[in-house]
Amino acid sequence: MAICIPPPEIIKPTSKAEARLYAALCEQLDDEFLVLHSVAWISKPRGQGPRDGEADFIIAHPRLGLLIVEVKGGEVSLDYGRLKWTSRDKGGVVHDIKNPFEQARTAKFSALEKLQESPIWLRLKLGRITLAHAAFMPDIDNGQRLAGPDAPPVLIGDRGNMNDLTAWVTGVFGYWRGEAGAGTAAMGPNGVDAVRQIFARVVSTRALLSTRLHEEEQQRIELTQRQAAILDVLSRQRKAMIAGGAGTGKTLIAREKAIRLAREGMRTLLVCYNRGLADFLREQSQDVEGLDVAGFHQLANRWIERAKAEKGRDLLAEVRRKYPKADRFNQQEPAALAEALDLFGPQYDAIVVDEAQDFGDDYWLPIEMLFTKPDESLLYVFLDENQGIYRRSAVIPVNGEPFVLDSNCRNTGRIHEAAYRYYRGEAVTAPQNEGVVVETLPGAGLDRQAGMIAQLVTRLVAEEHIAPHDIGILVTQSGKMEACAKALAALPIPKSVDFGRIEDYAPGVVIVDTVARFKGLERAVIILWGFDDSDPVRDREILYVGLSRAKSVLVLCGTAVACEKILSPPTTFG
Repeated sequence: MAICIPPPEIIKPTSKAEARLYAALCEQLDDEFLVLHSVAWISKPRGQGPRDGEADFIIAHPRLGLLIVEVKGGEVSLDYGRLKWTSRDKGGVVHDIKNPFEQARTAKFSALEKLQESPIWLRLKLGRITLAHAAFMPDIDNGQRLAGPDAPPVLIGDRGNMNDLTAWVTGVFGYWRGEAGAGTAAMGPNGVDAVRQIFARVVSTRALLSTRLHEEEQQRIELTQRQAAILDVLSRQRKAMIAGGAGTGKTLIAREKAIRLAREGMRTLLVCYNRGLADFLREQSQDVEGLDVAGFHQLANRWIERAKAEKGRDLLAEVRRKYPKADRFNQQEPAALAEALDLFGPQYDAIVVDEAQDFGDDYWLPIEMLFTKPDESLLYVFLDENQGIYRRSAVIPVNGEPFVLDSNCRNTGRIHEAAYRYYRGEAVTAPQNEGVVVETLPGAGLDRQAGMIAQLVTRLVAEEHIAPHDIGILVTQSGKMEACAKALAALPIPKSVDFGRIEDYAPGVVIVDTVARFKGLERAVIILWGFDDSDPVRDREILYVGLSRAKSVLVLCGTAVACEKILSPPTTFG
């Protein structure tokens, strides 16, 4: 059976005559023959413009050569006096048709031009091969009556030849080999394969990963807009708490609520725990008049410095003298902020708090002191009770049960499955978009792992056209951060890429930082690293946060055992 492209069972020919001949050729010719059906190409001979070429069939054989066959269905007739070809269909309607021999001849030389411009063909250095053309009319019984000066009988196939196509095809090749005389070369198997590559390349195409990421981001925007319906509910509440798992849209809704409040004329503060998230939110809303964005400790330092500059008082030093054994970040800075607010008075009509699960008890007094009118001011608190990796025990000044966001609109389904193995709380609906599989880069040793990560980043940027700033490399264990960053810095990467910490964020920068510092942020691609010594139970919260930072692509780099342990923890946390 011949090698036929495309497979005869999947073609949708416009001509039933072509379909019958194709099926017969594929069945009767042996596997040394290559049969290509309905072939089209564009050649560009040297020094000339592009030319279109097409053929009903191209038949190639390693020893016989290359044959172009033009097919005409119906009852074919020829008036040599007027050089007019016609075909009568089954309904009796007569159609003018082109001269099939002229079509085949033109296609033959056009195909030769296409071969000779291809490096694949030229590398074979074959010289002159047997190049043949012929015409086939499978619906007529006596094709010999169509013979003429440009159409010897041997080159005309008809219904009578349908039962022995091997004889007809070899007869056509024999005629042209005799016409060419001595000195023609055999194509050989490599020549036949070159014909296949040039005229019938089977190309497996795939969308770039960057394209998929864009499409998934559009889906997230739609989902987040649905989640934002909670904003209409909040417009009727002066104080409210909103809870949800990773990826449920808390930060996006918090930012949008803060922007709306500011645009309604209220002096508004959007505050969170993580400095990196605060910097991101500030950049995203920098043109909104009346809106301040800060991390809690940025906020405290701002007021402490103001007191030093305007009042000549070092409030932090004063608090330290009062409470020398207190923790600086959890107690001393909040107390110093409260002292500053006593000096300068309240500031805001509305406050939106994100990452509230990480706010300590002592944070909330100065937060409330910031209100211009405590009884009338607006407070909206967003939190993920499953995500308290700093282990605060926040006492939030909002009464009543929280509004719950219960649909994941950040991650793909597969990333949701990996991250929510570590989730503990109310059920969260997984996204419908399944996404690509969670990958692993298994290997032992920091240097080897760094090498695999650098190669992956190079491929993502150079081949998949993903922007470097859409990639994040997160280290689960903070103690390994310096060694991980040093190992990556020693490796070659594309010139368009730099590695940097969260504060170095810019186009072209792949963020390399700890999970804890990256909390509240996200990237299209996350590479999770540094978990070889992690324990799924002990490190549940940090793993939950790290895994859930990925929007579309999640890759784990570690030993094979560690990767398996992280993706299949020994227990569930529901």
